[in-house]
Amino acid sequence: MIELSSAQPTEPISLHWILPPSKSLMARRLVLSALRGEELPSLEALSLEDTPEDIRALLQALQKSREGSAVINVGESGTAMRFMTAYLSVAASIPCRLEGTARQHDRPIAPLVDALRSLGADIQYIGKEGYPPLHITPCTLHSTEVSLDVSLSSQYLSALFLLAPRLGERVDIRLSSPLASSPYAYMTSSVVSEAGYQWQEVSEGHFLYEPCPDVAHAADHSLLLAEADWSAASYAYALVALLPLGTECYLPQLVLPSLQGDSRYLPLYMERLGVYTEISEEKIRIYRGEQRGEDCFEADMSPCPDLVPALVAALVGCGVAFRLRGIGHLRVKESDRLEVLGLEFAKLGVSLGIGQDELYWEGDPGEPRVLLSPPIIDPHQDHRIAMALALMTQRVGRLRIQAPEVVAKSFPSYWTQLGKLFTIKPL
Repeated sequence: MIELSSAQPTEPISLHWILPPSKSLMARRLVLSALRGEELPSLEALSLEDTPEDIRALLQALQKSREGSAVINVGESGTAMRFMTAYLSVAASIPCRLEGTARQHDRPIAPLVDALRSLGADIQYIGKEGYPPLHITPCTLHSTEVSLDVSLSSQYLSALFLLAPRLGERVDIRLSSPLASSPYAYMTSSVVSEAGYQWQEVSEGHFLYEPCPDVAHAADHSLLLAEADWSAASYAYALVALLPLGTECYLPQLVLPSLQGDSRYLPLYMERLGVYTEISEEKIRIYRGEQRGEDCFEADMSPCPDLVPALVAALVGCGVAFRLRGIGHLRVKESDRLEVLGLEFAKLGVSLGIGQDELYWEGDPGEPRVLLSPPIIDPHQDHRIAMALALMTQRVGRLRIQAPEVVAKSFPSYWTQLGKLFTIKPL
């Protein structure tokens, strides 16, 4: 457990945050490189200290598969579970067991398994039907029309897109539901296209792949670290929203335009809260200006659900009423994020409304509530809950965070960055 305390500055300050490399881009480029048979980078080459745990889990799983391991464990990484399910179906050298830890075996994977089976994959459930762990026997996939339910995760579609180097026949994918977190799927399509493989969007929800000759090139591992993570940047933006007018924060290696979907939404949403974005070469500067003064902040968050925890912290911290829609699939993340946000903000005297597909708050025009004893925040094994709630230290003065190590899943140096403003001590 750690305790955070804030001097709650009243004058503008200048911050400089070092963000982790883009987790979503790294994951896709690693899997695509592995499917092309290219040499994998070492963890040391990816800068172990700054590499998110999800990426370490994925890279270790790919390495274990190449070594002929019969058991592949991806830990708590949902991304690694989905991408490795597709990867092992075509690239494993022997039949193997794919498993995870924590909530991993409670997170559904049936839509992806069903789609892969329709392509000829040999995948069996070891325990509960529709959930990991899985027994996978590698085989050659065949041409077919695939129906895919993507209401819970765009990664099901991304996993199929990444198989392009191993698809020797035409594949026709038709989505049977609205696409959750759609920018992530289009990011995958762009990454695959960079390597010379084209998925054509014939019409909305209809994607077609026609085999093409392999585009030979050497693996470029420098691309893995070329760009900082926009989801991680949301916590810097949210923090600046809670600080005095004129506060600024420099974010090196964060770039615009970017393939990362969150880059399209975070600057726009945070500008409504008075945090503005300046673009320069190889870095972005954000600064605190005047808020727009909206009566109620409303947004459809279905394209960018990873921004929800940080955005909620910023909105509550600024006393702005809100209604965020299109977020029902947040219930099947590392935690039930809707339920957990409600539970943990209640410890700060904030009552959030939770619907089937939305989160809302009536706002609080009063003074920030300073608590006599520090509330103890339980992140429920969820990195984004820990990072978002920690920001509320700026409003309540002191907070305690259980299991602070969970942030390593996506942002290993988070407490170092936050320590540039807050006092943080282990308990």
